[in-house]
Amino acid sequence: MLTLTDEEQALLAGAHGPGTQMAMSILVEMARIYGARHLLPISGAHIDSTIYIGEAGLAFAERLAELGAQISVPATVNVSGLDEHNWQDWPVPQQWAQNAHRQMVAYQQMGCIPTWTCAPYQLASRPGFGQQIAWGESNAIAFANSVLGARTERYPDLLDICCAITGRAPAVGLHLPENRAGHLHFRLVDIPLAVQQDDTFYPVLGHLLGHIAQDRIPVVSGLQAQPNEDQLKALGAAAASSGTVALFHLVGITPEAATLEDAFQDRPPAETIDVTLPHLRAARQELTTADGQQLDMVVLGSPHFSLTEFAQLTPLLAGRQKHPDVEFLVTSSRAMALLAKQAGHLAALTAFGGRVTLDTCILATPMLPPRVKTLMTNSAKYAYYAPGLLNTTVTFGSLADCVNSAETGRVVRDHALWGDGPATPLVVPRATDPRPVLAGTPSLTRPQTIPGRAIIPGEVQATALVSPEPLSFWGGYDHQTGEITDRRHPLSGVNAAGRILAVPFTRGSSTTTAVLLEAVRAGTAPAAILTTHVDSFFALASIVADVLYARPVPLIVISPAQFATLQTGDMLHISPGGQITLLADEP
Repeated sequence: MLTLTDEEQALLAGAHGPGTQMAMSILVEMARIYGARHLLPISGAHIDSTIYIGEAGLAFAERLAELGAQISVPATVNVSGLDEHNWQDWPVPQQWAQNAHRQMVAYQQMGCIPTWTCAPYQLASRPGFGQQIAWGESNAIAFANSVLGARTERYPDLLDICCAITGRAPAVGLHLPENRAGHLHFRLVDIPLAVQQDDTFYPVLGHLLGHIAQDRIPVVSGLQAQPNEDQLKALGAAAASSGTVALFHLVGITPEAATLEDAFQDRPPAETIDVTLPHLRAARQELTTADGQQLDMVVLGSPHFSLTEFAQLTPLLAGRQKHPDVEFLVTSSRAMALLAKQAGHLAALTAFGGRVTLDTCILATPMLPPRVKTLMTNSAKYAYYAPGLLNTTVTFGSLADCVNSAETGRVVRDHALWGDGPATPLVVPRATDPRPVLAGTPSLTRPQTIPGRAIIPGEVQATALVSPEPLSFWGGYDHQTGEITDRRHPLSGVNAAGRILAVPFTRGSSTTTAVLLEAVRAGTAPAAILTTHVDSFFALASIVADVLYARPVPLIVISPAQFATLQTGDMLHISPGGQITLLADEP
């Protein structure tokens, strides 16, 4: 049972204006869904809702601003949908630019600090150890929790601004010390020091951790060298893309993992998993979808390029020129670009033929030249999302590989460090895998009714679309059509509009909420969503869809065992109370 203080009751009653009341009502409803007993005060927020995707997110921001909402704690903002000063250098549609600018203005009207970066931990104002905050942006959440030791839950878009306005967050999840213990122990076995020191090691390791850990907390032992913050940034961004990792512990390195026992809070791990070089080779291969040496563009800076990364790039560019047929782009923040300019790094980039884009990135702005079909990057996050968001193929390589490839005009990768030995995908331990195992051939004894818990109630009858794989709507769902676009997902290419989508939970980006909200507005959302536990991202999108359009998406939780009995094509009826009835298979 959620208990509110007198002050919080006043916020909910509208004593501080209708904008704050709207934010508080959404926060309270979400806190109840989370199962919070009370709210806790926060000292800061980072707002991921600033990414312009479509008219729904813009309407939400402008509604809050028009109602007079103001942030009550310092709040930085994530990337926007626009490089305000240079967008005309790229093929960005004018209407997109106008709407993205309006969304930026709305958040500034509410008092947000115009940082426009997905790497707020690069700023001097970043939070300290133990500080209670409410951050959006998946990579920033992972960095704040893991590297800084701050306390934030994995907040979806739209809830982050509600927390900033009210100055409160639900007292659940990673806000609470007892929930920050590790779950899985990953032991690095016989990984050469030279590999661990290579700039591709941490994004590759992060990609593997996210895929295996999913929504659990990984603990890594066996690291032989102290990583820098950019390497930790790369690890967290990768793990938060391929999985749902919001906190990781590196034994002897991160602040809550001085020892293995500290990382697990003296509890035994659910599983101990040995990670070998063949496992990492396989993870590295997964980040490349391109076939051949064709290259149209090199893009760096997801998360945003830091001053240190600019300094590492500059000597690689000296005395060289990119190939005329290859674009070379670095995405960064205003703050880092100003420092890089003062240090001479931007001049070196320009001399090479490269460009810098600020405030946004290629995943958040339709700026890609139409001829670009193949990308190369040193970012696991770019590599993971580009195929689904940009409809391109991608090659993953080191920073040096990217520069060498841009110069020659074709993909050039040095494989010597990784060797030509076997590449063996790491198999998820079934006993601890949160993803359900589908039954395969439908059983004649399948239950005709399944008791479900209605998180967002509603009555629906439609055919089911089922997968045991989690899904990120950001980079995985086209809100204009309803097609699942994640090229690595089993449902890739299938249209989910108007169907009952059954996936165990979301993974990846905080922006899943905003994408689902846009799908509701466009009429391309699933008719209902079934999950195996409460998914705050789906729930919040449904709540805001109800506020804006009076069209909530029913969200029902069922057990993994019940989930496993479902089949794509089942005709299901969902009652207002959450009971699911199997009517017949789709003809």
